[in-house]
Amino acid sequence: MSKREKIILIIMALTVIYGFYALFLENPTPRKNELTASGSTLDEFNKFITKVAALTKGGLSTEDSYIIERIPVKWTKDPLLNTRQSFDFKPDEEKEDITPEKLGISYSGFMKMGKKSLAIINGLEYEAGEELPDSGHIVDQIYANKVIIVTSDGRKKISVPLDETQ
Repeated sequence: MSKREKIILIIMALTVIYGFYALFLENPTPRKNELTASGSTLDEFNKFITKVAALTKGGLSTEDSYIIERIPVKWTKDPLLNTRQSFDFKPDEEKEDITPEKLGISYSGFMKMGKKSLAIINGLEYEAGEELPDSGHIVDQIYANKVIIVTSDGRKKISVPLDETQ
């Protein structure tokens, strides 16, 4: 064993020994159930509750009333966001899902010659990185069962499965 492995094993053994000591030897009496409290603890808790009730008997302060009134109001600006621009909660425009059928793309074949992979898309052969005519989409990755195409704006990747019916 290397020196590093020996050090790790020694540290692990010391940790196990300390855990055994802390669990069984340091405090051999079983812990009391926390739900059964002693009489003095209950008395202290009752005094605390009585004190809180006495403090709130006169009603809420103006600050507390203001805070409670403002709780359900929607934020116009995020207080944790450090910016001078207004914070907009509106979701981004949802774009329509792009499917291979909508693009008119049909992946009908796969060929591999050495390290070179070719995909037959719409009857023509393409390598990874080539652009499809008319649409401007780019063939990103070629697999035997699917081809990944990047849209012309480069924002979305479309997986086109192999069409074995042709």
